[in-house]
Amino acid sequence: MSNKAIIITGGNSGLGFQCAKNIALVDKEATIILACRNIQKAESAIQELANETGNKNISVRSLDLASLDSVRSFAKNIKAENLPPLYALVCNAGLNPTTLTYTKEGFETTFGVNHLGHYLLANLLLDTIEDNGKIIFVSSDTHNPPKIFPFPAPVFENAERLAHPQEQDNAMLRYPTSKLCNLMTAYAMSEKARKETEKVVNINAFNPGLMVSTNLNGGSSHVQNAIMIIFGKVLGRLGSAEGSGKALAEMVTSLKYDNVTGKYIDRGVDTKSSTASYDKIAIEKLWKESAELVHLQKNETILSFE
Repeated sequence: MSNKAIIITGGNSGLGFQCAKNIALVDKEATIILACRNIQKAESAIQELANETGNKNISVRSLDLASLDSVRSFAKNIKAENLPPLYALVCNAGLNPTTLTYTKEGFETTFGVNHLGHYLLANLLLDTIEDNGKIIFVSSDTHNPPKIFPFPAPVFENAERLAHPQEQDNAMLRYPTSKLCNLMTAYAMSEKARKETEKVVNINAFNPGLMVSTNLNGGSSHVQNAIMIIFGKVLGRLGSAEGSGKALAEMVTSLKYDNVTGKYIDRGVDTKSSTASYDKIAIEKLWKESAELVHLQKNETILSFE
């Protein structure tokens, strides 16, 4: 991968940091771009990564997935820079707010950041990614939770309702549903790229397992974390930033993922996702309605959305 660029959203901590670290360890010449909202925190992460890996080609660019203007500016600036060919986009950044908050455009933050921001970013950069390159959407097995979890498996019905939820909507489903949308977007983009373009891009979703030690889970209490750790161990679904970050990095660096697309990879294993995630009508509905919400233009993507 030397002389190639890799973008990792939210690469300054947790899963994204470990992903960047393992990519840099494999290839000390790879150009790794951390796309982050907190530049100061990202600068510290870059120094730590450089010290640990010996890779001096790690840098940061400003990206706030809660602002569609920021997403568009980021993509425009990346295309204008004299960078090595873009090989991979890792859509890793995510959050799970405990209260109802909104993005700059007024979308519910979980759906706006986790899904809409990455949906737009991937569309904007798809034409820039070189042939045989990769796009990876970080999903979650909360999209298909065990029956003992206190919420049902999410089903996509309406993007507008997710963007502007009602008081009676189940708040516990916001994060799992956003991760279902990430997964469905990976499936849709893989299929559309294959059918509608001549580009050969491997587009997949990744499950890091039940993560309880990262910033994503910062809103949970010690008791909640303890319960999730127990569930994770009993069910064999517990993940860690270190282990899952290495597995995510391998999806970028390992030859075994060449010519693999439209899959849900659970830490190295090709896995079946939820029944709802394969609903072709729902997938197409999510794709079109997401395009409407982000005001996607025909000159911004090489894929159809009408």
